[in-house]
Amino acid sequence: MRFFHDRLAIKVLRSKLFIWSTVPVLAIGTIILVYFSSIRDFPVFPNYQIFDYKFYSDSTAGGDSKILKKLITDSIIKLDYQISNKINAPYAGFNVGPKESKSIDLGHYNQLIIRLRGYEINGIGIAVVTQNSLKKDDNKSQDILFYHIFKISSGINTYKISTDKFEVPDWWGENNRIEDASTIKPDLKNLETINVSSAFTDNTGKTQSFEIYSMAFSRDNNPLITLIIVLEFLFTLLAFTALYVIEKIREKKQTITITYKAIENKTNEGSKSDFIDFINNNFQNSELTLDFVSGETGVSQRRITNDIQNQFGCNFKSYINRLRINESKRLLLDKELNIGEIAFKVGFNNQSHFNRVFKSELQISPTEYRDKHKV
Repeated sequence: MRFFHDRLAIKVLRSKLFIWSTVPVLAIGTIILVYFSSIRDFPVFPNYQIFDYKFYSDSTAGGDSKILKKLITDSIIKLDYQISNKINAPYAGFNVGPKESKSIDLGHYNQLIIRLRGYEINGIGIAVVTQNSLKKDDNKSQDILFYHIFKISSGINTYKISTDKFEVPDWWGENNRIEDASTIKPDLKNLETINVSSAFTDNTGKTQSFEIYSMAFSRDNNPLITLIIVLEFLFTLLAFTALYVIEKIREKKQTITITYKAIENKTNEGSKSDFIDFINNNFQNSELTLDFVSGETGVSQRRITNDIQNQFGCNFKSYINRLRINESKRLLLDKELNIGEIAFKVGFNNQSHFNRVFKSELQISPTEYRDKHKV
């Protein structure tokens, strides 16, 4: 909690440079999130305007699994089938493909959501075929099949599948001579086909089936949200740290080491030869100007100005104000003096000017300083 009472930290957080360096970054991050959050789900089923739906079995691969019943309505795709072990990996399923074009652009999406129920089956396999540009000498595009198998539970359930989980099967990579097939991910900008079929299923002699109630591509923004929050936090922290260090160095350079006597009823006579001592002993004089100091000490105004700038990193007026604020901090601990009396004692002509200078130096008002240091 000490950080929230650090005067320098508060000063940096309130500075225009900190605000103007971080607000645009936060705004850009917000705009990106709003844009991607506004992307609506893209329905694959039901969506008769764009897609065709066709059933298939392993008969084309030499198997004899049988489709017993197939049904497509506005609310369900239902397939009843019987698996045969004539081939090593028997299957039955349905295919979804665009009607009017070879492929469809779904590049904004990174997740497939499917709501289904299965009977006498343990899992579902989903394959997507996309046209990917392979990194070869000819940079040729090629149709590539990506596959993902997931287990299903009893009853109607909704399954969310990240597109990162789809991989090129080893047999597909070998048959099509694709090198490093495991590193390739589906390019949904060129989606050609989606196949949904049985998986993990043995020949039990029973009728097996699955029912699809809905299927859609969606945008999962959680990874993006996490990334943007982390990046914005790191940038804000970096900006704050850099400005804090710069301000610390600047303040250290401007730190004034003073030797002066506490205010008494009589006025002290300062040394005529040392203008710094003279200022330190007479800062409570409201008429203490550069011309007055020069006249009293015999030192030129130019030398006084240059020496103060070189030693303390500030001008003549700022130096005197800091002496006065330092003394006012001591006097504020004396509960018998009010703020106005302290202002006049340290050399200010009016309380409002004193309040402004005090808050400018310490980021809190004289009253707040007194309350904060109550014994």
